[in-house]
Formats: sequence, structure tokens, C-alpha cells
Amino acid sequence: MKKILTSLALLGLVVAGTAAIAAEGEHNAAAPTHFPINEPKEMSWSFAGPFGTYDKAQLQRGLKVYKEVCSACHSMNLVAFRTLEGLGYSEAQVKTLAAEYTIHDGPNDAGDMFDRPGKPSDHFPSPFPNEQAAASANGG
Repeated sequence: MKKILTSLALLGLVVAGTAAIAAEGEHNAAAPTHFPINEPKEMSWSFAGPFGTYDKAQLQRGLKVYKEVCSACHSMNLVAFRTLEGLGYSEAQVKTLAAEYTIHDGPNDAGDMFDRPGKPSDHFPSPFPNEQAAASANGG
């Protein structure tokens, strides 16, 4: 009987020691313990899922931000002006927007390169001339 009680006591100590080690392993030294961590809330987005839709006014504001801020450093030279009709712009608005940009084109009949106003079939010009030359050389 004494052997059984000693074995049970020893087993209890082993289990308690294992639980203490597991509890120490769960505590991460890098995890903050002085404030509760709130899990992020599940959000419902209009553009989520296969049937999601985008807010056209929001996309148009995004284009405005791109033109005023981002276009100084970032290129959209793979995007044609005509695709802006998908953002809710009319054909006349797209032509007007494209004409605001100067497109380096050519050569003309004399073999010279020249600048002209943009057309809806043109792509957004790159902010850096070397990107524009590379895109032209690669057929873009």
C-alpha cells in the first residue's frame, strides 16, 4: 500500500511539474502583459467576394490622389487612359483627362521625336524618362 501511495505522490509531482513547465512555455517574454490585446473585428467590405462592387466615387478620389501626390514618383505606365471609363468617367472626360498629359511620340516624317497631347489610347506617362524609353523599347 505504501508503494502505491508513493507512486501516486510521485506521479502527482511529475504532472504538476509538467503543468508548470507548460505554463512557462505559454508565456512569451515579448508579449505585452500590461494591457489587454483586443482581437481585430470582422469587417464587411463592399468589394469582398466574387460579387463585390467598388464605390466609383471612391475610385475617382483615388485617381485624384494619384495625380496630385503619387504620380511624382510612381508610374501607371501600364494603364491606358481609356480604362478610366470603368471608373465612371464619360468618353469626353477621358479625352480631356488624357489631353492634360504630354506624350513623347514619334518619329514623325522627318525622323524626329515630338511631344503631343495624350489620347485615350495612350498610357499614363512615366515620371522618369528612362522608364518611358525602356517601355517603348520593350513594345509597351
